[in-house]
Amino acid sequence: MEQVSIPPDLQMELEKPFGGLGDPAFKLSNIAFSREGGELTLSATVDIAPDREHSERWLLSLEFSEFDAAAAHQDETAEAHSWFALMAKTNIIEWWHTRKTEPNMPLPPRRIG
Repeated sequence: MEQVSIPPDLQMELEKPFGGLGDPAFKLSNIAFSREGGELTLSATVDIAPDREHSERWLLSLEFSEFDAAAAHQDETAEAHSWFALMAKTNIIEWWHTRKTEPNMPLPPRRIG
């Protein structure tokens, strides 16, 4: 697997907190990209606050097809990077709601806190 640098504006978009309106609050950190073939893997630490009294920390990896991964390329526009960040965040929210089943992820998510 080849490590891939993350465009600065995409890094900032991915690090913005998200969630709410029925979803817990999420925040990504330690974000890394790697590429194998045409697929891009995003790995990150995800801090999740399901309610005001509890928080959890997970290691999570998401895999994106060559078509979707193109939006994360260094040469893409800020709009493409925003779209990619939204897609990644949507996948994380979907994982949260289906985490007790077997999500389709390259590596099993692991709770670390």
